[in-house]
Amino acid sequence: MLALYIICWVLASFFALFLLLRLVPAGADSKRPLTELIALCPYAAVAELLITIVSYGSGNWGCGILGSVFVLWEIWFLRSYFFGKRRKAPEKLLTVMTLNCRYGRADAKAIEEFAQKEGVDVLALQEVSPELQEKASLFSRFPYQVSGGESGEDNGGFNMVLSRVRPIGSMRSSVDLAAARCPAMKFDFEGKVLLIASVHPKSPHRGGDFWGWGVNHLASFLCYLGKDVKMPKMCPSLPISEPFANREADFVVAMGDMNSSIDLPSFRAVLRSGMKDSSMDVHTGLHPTFPATWKGWHQTLELDHVLHSCGLKSYKVKTKKIPGTDHLALVSRLGKEED
Repeated sequence: MLALYIICWVLASFFALFLLLRLVPAGADSKRPLTELIALCPYAAVAELLITIVSYGSGNWGCGILGSVFVLWEIWFLRSYFFGKRRKAPEKLLTVMTLNCRYGRADAKAIEEFAQKEGVDVLALQEVSPELQEKASLFSRFPYQVSGGESGEDNGGFNMVLSRVRPIGSMRSSVDLAAARCPAMKFDFEGKVLLIASVHPKSPHRGGDFWGWGVNHLASFLCYLGKDVKMPKMCPSLPISEPFANREADFVVAMGDMNSSIDLPSFRAVLRSGMKDSSMDVHTGLHPTFPATWKGWHQTLELDHVLHSCGLKSYKVKTKKIPGTDHLALVSRLGKEED
């Protein structure tokens, strides 16, 4: 029994310290392997819960209380995903979808069929190959398309935005995330200008500084609303021009594989800057998207996101497995935020 007590204390303390890694300053999490360790915090939380149950079952109340503190912290940490006022959706909604195509291997027919079924208006693709782009050009539902095109900074492929409705403008590159170019389209949405971009910051294994710059600068999409955005003090510095505030839109949406979750301080800094996460907006739970095809694993990490500026609200979010890719497709229905 003493051995079990000691084991429980050691493991509970270890995973408690593991979870505390979430508290490092935004930008500091770009130092590897800190990035990967913090991303694995959901697994540490599950382990802490199991140890807490074993501790109480064995009469180890002190260890059980320690574990309970961190289990309760986990619930508080994820509160926005589950708790909040759910509002009735307005009549006018825009359905958007994002998918990482895994080096262009995603099944093009499955993408088109699912988008058709869900009534998707704007589709964002990442890790597109020239072959997949050629197939996507034949999607009858999306006659309007813009691609970032191949570049030396691509991470697994390039990004695309495809639309069912005619845009009022488009660009091959918007915010520079030190990764694949971020193509974007502008739309007339109920008399307001809405900018939608497809984004894919580099993953940590392609360079911690590149990952840190890319994730933190997701907040820079707010510059299109005329807002000055300051990066965290510890955000990596790269020889790239900083975006400047220039009002070109009333709302912005940035969606894609962001190689980040709420566990990472840099991603939380983006949310604090004024961007909202559709998955948190609907208060119906987590929507993990990765890994979708690993044998023996269930998707546990929410790496794909639909971020939107204030004034918009997400009223429904769902995921779907698409053959050929290790990410789930993520669909969000957006509308104007009701007063």
